[in-house]
Amino acid sequence: MTTTETTATGQRDDLPSDVAGWLELDRQYRIPGRYDISQVLVRGEGVRVWDADGKEYIDFESGQVCTSTGHCHPAYTQAIIDQAKTLVQTGSGYTSPARVKLAKKLAEIMPGNLERSYFACTGSEATEVALRLAKLYTGRSEIVSLQRGYHGMTHASLSVTGLGGKFKAIPGSGLLGNVFIPAPYAYRNPFPGAAEGDDMDFFRQGMETINWTSTGKPAAIILEVVMSVGGMIVPSKAYVQAVRKWCDETGALMIIDEAQSGVGRTGKWFAIEHFDVVPDIITTSKSLGGGIPLCGVTTTREIAERAAELGFHQSSSHTDDPFLAAVGLAHVEILENEGLVQNAADEGGYLKNALEGFRDRYDIVGDVRGLGMMLGIEIVTDKASKTASPLHATAISQYCRDNGLLLGHRPTGAVSGNVIRILPPLTLNREESDQALAILEAAIQHAQKSVEITEADGTGWMK
Repeated sequence: MTTTETTATGQRDDLPSDVAGWLELDRQYRIPGRYDISQVLVRGEGVRVWDADGKEYIDFESGQVCTSTGHCHPAYTQAIIDQAKTLVQTGSGYTSPARVKLAKKLAEIMPGNLERSYFACTGSEATEVALRLAKLYTGRSEIVSLQRGYHGMTHASLSVTGLGGKFKAIPGSGLLGNVFIPAPYAYRNPFPGAAEGDDMDFFRQGMETINWTSTGKPAAIILEVVMSVGGMIVPSKAYVQAVRKWCDETGALMIIDEAQSGVGRTGKWFAIEHFDVVPDIITTSKSLGGGIPLCGVTTTREIAERAAELGFHQSSSHTDDPFLAAVGLAHVEILENEGLVQNAADEGGYLKNALEGFRDRYDIVGDVRGLGMMLGIEIVTDKASKTASPLHATAISQYCRDNGLLLGHRPTGAVSGNVIRILPPLTLNREESDQALAILEAAIQHAQKSVEITEADGTGWMK
């Protein structure tokens, strides 16, 4: 089906009016990328979105983990309108009240003495800036990161991303001097004799890897304290505090990537607060802007000023844009004024309790983990073997999509193919939680009955 629209120049274009038509047109003009595109979304409100066929979905992905205040929040939309009528772009050689106020607000909600911020557009860009700061400040070049960690897809950010396959397939995808250490994946602990939930053997193995494969005194370690793309892995408090102690002993900076976990999602302003640790640098993006492209890098006055003395001069076309800063500030203020950080803790706790009930009732639900509204369900063939089952997970996510629930699950392209991620907007209420949980439980029941596993490696077919 097609519709006729009038363009800005007065020409008339015949355009699709349904999902199938838009997908066909999209295939004509898209360079294929990371995802297989199979849906066309046209409208959103709160926790719900609608496709081009008019079908309604509960969005448990928050867009791409960005729309923490929900889709098209009235105050957020008004902030976009107001700033668009005032001043959109100035260039990085200027500042603006919006930029100053956003930096001030971040300094107020950041842990410890993190108070100096740089703003640009993407999480990948934030990683690039954080790495440059660390290298300048320390005078060192090596960077430690975690296997399964995800920090972006630009040159340096991809270099510290601990994912293989497609992520490393481009020739030249990497900088020298990167050291990868094991992710603290307690559910799949290969170390003999480890108690359930104990991940400190991963830390000890990581330190041995650093000592044998590097100078032992890198510029920084970069890590997520909720490893979302890597399978929603949450390290223990002991692990994170041991990393902080190691940084203090070696002079390495501790960079915490809060692209997904920051700005309220875990029930605190920043996920690192759950671990009673203050890092040297925090990177933010996604929910910092609430949907517009905004990222931040926040550090201490000492690091910022010393890096400047040594020649730090990072900028881009959209560094500190007043439009981005004003909308980002409005987004943070909505979270603050409406108590949405606390709602992430409360409603996230409700969701996690329900998911743990699924784990107790269904053999294919191996583990539930996460913080606040950043949760993961690890899907297995059975609890006894813990064999990862992307096939069951795909059946669950497809059933949910068919029945009006969008989940953070991709069967290919990441190591978390058997982990279903739960990432709803922080505006989620109890009625919406119950609707989503009902669909999800039905999907788990469907997958447990309909997927037949035929091989030890988890391959199989659907009945």
